[in-house]
Formats: sequence, structure tokens, C-alpha cells
Amino acid sequence: CSSRLHSVAVQQRVLVEMIVRFSQCQECNREFTNRTWHAVVQLRQKRMDGAQRKGLMILEAALSKNADARKHVLSMETTRHGFDFYFLSLMQAKMFASYLARVCPMRTKITQKLVSADVKNNTANMKHTVSCDMIPLCRDDLIIVDKHAAHAGGGAGRLSGRLCLVNKVSSALHLVDASPARMASTDETFADVPADKYWKGGEEKSYRIILSSKRLVRFVVLDVEPCADGNGSGQHNVSERHLYEGPQSGMGKYALADVEIARESDFGKSDQTYRCVTHLGNLLQVGDIALGYDLVNSVLPSDAEWSMENSLNSSFVLPDIVLVKKCRGGVTEAGDGNIPGGNDKERKPRAKSSGSKRRERRRKKEEKKTKALEDAAARMGFGESEEAGDIQIEHDRSAFKEELDNDPELARELEIAENELAQIRQEMVEPSASGNLEQGGVEKQEANIAEETHSD
Repeated sequence: CSSRLHSVAVQQRVLVEMIVRFSQCQECNREFTNRTWHAVVQLRQKRMDGAQRKGLMILEAALSKNADARKHVLSMETTRHGFDFYFLSLMQAKMFASYLARVCPMRTKITQKLVSADVKNNTANMKHTVSCDMIPLCRDDLIIVDKHAAHAGGGAGRLSGRLCLVNKVSSALHLVDASPARMASTDETFADVPADKYWKGGEEKSYRIILSSKRLVRFVVLDVEPCADGNGSGQHNVSERHLYEGPQSGMGKYALADVEIARESDFGKSDQTYRCVTHLGNLLQVGDIALGYDLVNSVLPSDAEWSMENSLNSSFVLPDIVLVKKCRGGVTEAGDGNIPGGNDKERKPRAKSSGSKRRERRRKKEEKKTKALEDAAARMGFGESEEAGDIQIEHDRSAFKEELDNDPELARELEIAENELAQIRQEMVEPSASGNLEQGGVEKQEANIAEETHSD
């Protein structure tokens, strides 16, 4: 140690013993404790019919394109009806949940659980759960809107008590009348149901699914006759009809038309034809293939028949055929169901003992669960080491990718939602950055004052 006092220096040698103590950073310390995560987002879409969960597929596509939305995710797990995303703080989980709510309508609920508490220091370790329940309805579902839903604050306006098609699922639920009247206007056949209105109206009880997209049937269009609009004027000359070819065509995408159709499977076997009024008047022409629901030859579940008797209006007439969309690009079936990319050499012979059989089944179950988690992480962009062209992933999501390719409007809606979310995120970052600059200026000013005082 050394000190100066009026030009006199006093020096002394001191033996200093240094002890190296190894310690871990906070991130490494969390790996060996129960404090790895503090908040979890539980994303669920429950469909009782076992149909394809298109809402989860849309979120997977949105997350795979937006790296900023998933940068705070510590880990993820797959469950039966959705995914679990783990975060380090509750604020990060809330931001992630708000991002999901902009893509698909859902109901959010936050709960907390006490992990440990320190009474002396008055501190506690809490874990938060953000439950995000998505609307179980998906695009192209055929549903019944209960006529009594409006009394509870829900309903779909004029479409209450009628059979409806789910035309689109974004931040709200967009419905279209499945059996519109010939003299009705196009605007009267559509209705929007916000997420809060859906939950107030009675959820699945007021919006019961009758048929899902896996029950779609292929029909051949034989004749298209445009219907008159609400003012009584209509275009009946079929030779002068113009089809909708995008926003640049200068015409509406949907228009009412009386269409004559026949089942594609009945060609050469039966001469049975059907007529129905559909909203696809500007999309269909003679010779096109359309997908729809055959209510004549379909066997409906018992609860669906009960809903039709008690939930529909007395003046509603059940149609024979409900057309959903125009088929583009030929065959839409999945094929023979064989999954490519399999390796028969990995199959092991059946074990002889019962214990070996149980171990083999347990091993295969764990491998299947791990494979499902890796595939889901790769689709959403979490697995950087996964190959981009994995055959299994392409086979599982081929139907959804084909729908995105054939429906540019849906792809454009996803892009618009991503741009809005990026703008909101930028607006949230700018105030925090300005706050940090102001705090840094105050600290610098305090440091200058302290330095001047020390010099004095």
C-alpha cells in the first residue's frame, strides 16, 4: 500500500492471497434448477371431429416467416391439440400471445402458480401460464348458427338461424350463407363475427359444426345462370359473363348464381343432376370442377340432426348441395396414403419375450414423439439444423401449401398481418429506446455533477 502526505511517501509490502471461486451465469444456473422458464403460452385448437386443424397450420406458416416473433422462445413442446411455448418473462409471453391473436381469433387467460417464497426477504418465485384457446372453426366448415345466440350477445345478424359456411378465419370469423335466396343481394349473404362475440354467443353450442372439409365432394358444373341482385337487375346473358381474375379485374369476387351440377363420380353411371344457389357466380363457368357438401347422400351425426330441428329458423329450407369453392389444379385427394421416405431396413424383428415387446413399444413411442416435436419445430423455424426439403414434412402439409398456392387472397392476408405486427413491434421498441436514452442522459449529468464536486 502507498499513501502520500505532504511529499512524504510510506510504502509497505503486503502478501495478497487470491482464491478463484467458480460460478455460473444466470442462464447456466437456470438449467440446473426449476427456474428455467417463468411463463408458458399454451396454444390449443380443439376439434372434436378429428379434422385437420388449419388454424394451427396458419400459425405455423406465420411463425416460420417471422423470426422476431419467435426469438424469445426458450423451447417448445407439442401436445395433442396444440403447442406449448416457454419464455423467460411474462412480458415476452404476452407479446407472443398478442401476435397470435392478430393472426387467428382466440381467447386469452393468464394464471399464475407459486413455486417458492422467501418470507424474510418478502420475495416469491412465480410461474405464469397464458392459455390461448383458438376458435375451433376452420375454413370451409359447414356450421349452424343458433337462432338463440343473439340473446346472449352473439349471433351473426341476418345469418342467425341458418346454415353457414366459414369463408375465412382471420382476426374475426367471416361467414357466408350456405343457401341464399335468388333475389338476395351479395352483401346480405355475408357476416362477420368478432372473437368476443363468438365466445359470448355460446361457443360450440351456438356455432355447431355439421361437416368439415374432409367430407367435400367433387361436382361438375353443367350450367351457370347469374341471379338478379337486390334491385332486381341481373345479367342473364351467359355469353357476356366475365369471371373474377383478381383485384385488377375490376369486379367483385362473389356474386349469386343458380348453378346446375352433377357428381363427378356419377358420370357414366347416373343422370342425376342438382341445382343450387351459390355465392361463387363470378368464379364458376361450365365445365369447372367445384367442391361442395352433398347433404342428400351424407349421414349426419345425431347432434347435427337435433341442431337442425331446434336451431334453424322455421322458414329456412335445407339445400341438397352446398358449393364451397372452385377446385383448381386437378386432383386434391391425398393419394394412396403411403408416406414416402420410409426405410424398411430400420424395422426390427418382433421380440420374443413380453418384456422386450414392451421396451420396443416404449422406444417406438418415444421416437414418434421426438420426431413429431422436431417436425413441428422445423416448420415454425425453431430447428435450424433441419433440412428444408424434408419429405415427411412436405407430405404432411401438402394440402395446406396447395391451398395457399391456389388462394392468393389468403396468402396476401397473412402478409398484411405480418406487416402490421412488424409495425406495432417497431412502435413498441422506439419508446423504450427513447426512455433508455433519457435515462442515460440523466446518469451522465449526475456523473458530471459528482466530478465537479470532487474537483472542488
